[in-house]
Amino acid sequence: MNTLRLPALVFAILLGLLMCAAGPFNTAWLEGTPLGGGHFPLAPFFISFILFIVTATIASSTNSKPILNGTEQLVAWLFMVIGIGIGYSGLAESFFLNITAPIYYESGGYSWVQTLSPYLPESWYMNDPAVVKPLYEGFTGGHEMSIMQVVQQIPWAAWTGVLLLWGLFIMIAYLTMLCLVNLFGRQWVENERVNFPLLRVPRFLSEALDAGRMQEFLTNKFLLWGIAIPVFLHTINGLSYHYPSIPQFPLIVLAGQYFPKYGLFSGFNKLQLYLVPAYIGFAFLATRQIAFSFWFFYIFGAFFMGVLYVMGFNIPQAAMGINFGPNLARPAEATVIGSTLVFFLFILWLSREHLYKVFKSGLKNTEVHNGEIIPAAWSLWGAIFGTIAMMVWCRWFGMSIGSAVVMPVLFFIILLVVSRVITQGGLPQFMLTAAPSDGVVGLMGTRFLGPAGIALTAVIQKMMFLDVQESLMPNLVHGSKISEQAKNKRRFFIALTILLALCVCTAFCSMLILGYKTGLRDLKLEVETQSVLSIYENAGRLIDAPLSANSWITSFALLGVIIMGTLVFCFYKFPWWPLHPIGFIAAYSKSMRILWVCFFLGWLCNYLVLHYGGTSLYRKIQMVFVGLIIGDMLMGGIWAIVSLFSGIVYPVFPELGG
Repeated sequence: MNTLRLPALVFAILLGLLMCAAGPFNTAWLEGTPLGGGHFPLAPFFISFILFIVTATIASSTNSKPILNGTEQLVAWLFMVIGIGIGYSGLAESFFLNITAPIYYESGGYSWVQTLSPYLPESWYMNDPAVVKPLYEGFTGGHEMSIMQVVQQIPWAAWTGVLLLWGLFIMIAYLTMLCLVNLFGRQWVENERVNFPLLRVPRFLSEALDAGRMQEFLTNKFLLWGIAIPVFLHTINGLSYHYPSIPQFPLIVLAGQYFPKYGLFSGFNKLQLYLVPAYIGFAFLATRQIAFSFWFFYIFGAFFMGVLYVMGFNIPQAAMGINFGPNLARPAEATVIGSTLVFFLFILWLSREHLYKVFKSGLKNTEVHNGEIIPAAWSLWGAIFGTIAMMVWCRWFGMSIGSAVVMPVLFFIILLVVSRVITQGGLPQFMLTAAPSDGVVGLMGTRFLGPAGIALTAVIQKMMFLDVQESLMPNLVHGSKISEQAKNKRRFFIALTILLALCVCTAFCSMLILGYKTGLRDLKLEVETQSVLSIYENAGRLIDAPLSANSWITSFALLGVIIMGTLVFCFYKFPWWPLHPIGFIAAYSKSMRILWVCFFLGWLCNYLVLHYGGTSLYRKIQMVFVGLIIGDMLMGGIWAIVSLFSGIVYPVFPELGG
């Protein structure tokens, strides 16, 4: 186990803040290659990889220990991942749009403004049009101003109350997430021995650094073969972007055109085949059962749509009613509502002995175990008080008692399940299918939430619990695994808490500076702006035209309960069972449209290697797939740097969109 030294933690915090500040400037202002995105973002690994090499080179040349040991390097990578997530799509990208849209669009003829106004607390929003308008349109002459001039003219005093209020809410939510992750940390890391595919490559680098074998690792012939594949592909394709006369290697195949719009195979009408070397690498490093389940259930879901069509259940999208889900368009996709709840209960069942011991110990046990950042008993009470604080927050600002109690609990249930799916499955990209409110409205109607509950839930879930592409909670799960190798875990906890608070402040400041300098309207925020307006519009429509429980959503949610219940039972009882339940949860996520082929190829290679060569061949061949990940990330970083000078963005990784 390694010691986390104070200077190393300070350095990691600074790197995290740098990523937090740089993300919006690069993506929204310069419109360069996204530095973040997903749960294995580009910039943090690119910088971390260089840092590993520089550290190893200095240690080798001076015949001394590395300036940063392997665990400290992992912490630096983690803090950069957290920073870049909070700095953009994890929080800042939509935050100011959320808290200013009702004021800025008040005179735009939007009917939802008048509908929602009586239910939206004034203290949540910046209500001064003189402050909001230049945020959207920029200061007069703002493009010519320096950053410091913009900073001096920003009306900070006007923003103080609103930002302090939301900053408190965000930190309560973040610390509650941290407590929940830590509460289940030892169970997942130590008891269940969950595989963390997204951590495998950073951990390989960390182990090589600590063992003094970095040169041996980087010169491994299998690794170099793996790196060479994406380097070759992206060199040719990147040059083709700049010089169209150079032919490309197609990495996307639109296969949907080969399937009919109607009939048994109608679910495949929009089928797309994405070949992403890094994602194939993650799939190979995942457990074979999980990799198989992801692509199998994606195909199963598409085929299920065709079966419904043939059976006469050609249910139109209008049958869904009004929903907030990023990908919830067809009633059959509502199976994810029931399956998510059952899988959460399964998580509790697997953790029952661990949670019983934690409840029994109360606050008496202050011992920190592997997989825990602080004592689990502290996390228990932190999670309870944090959730209660959010309930009080919701009730204070107008939600009914029932909705104020149910919605925060539901938010954290979904995030806990999502974190398990992402970290155990090794999903570098993931989007929710259904929003938390979709399940409540679909099963119980809008009466349960009430007008105020609809309005407030729409804002809160959009801000913190809907866009999970760079959600904090899965990163905290990875942090729980990383801290397993650290001696002084409480120091890590303190540093992480400081990072979260500073990143929230940095994200607020960065977006305000960008907004007042260029105007939010001129930034690359079109998709997110439309998403925010759509959320408000849907909330207004639900208030104007309340809905009763949706029989289609209820029916398919119940079907999801039955399917997931069966999967969980078979998975738990039969060692030979080939399907993992998390595959079904991800089946209708937009992310699987990109990932399913990669997981098929990764699973197939994993199966063939282990079947014909055993573990000895696997240890060698796995370095090829590690190389695919490293090579893809290096080329992504190189082309990102090139784009700053050429103005042409070559997308090494496909984007999910809003």
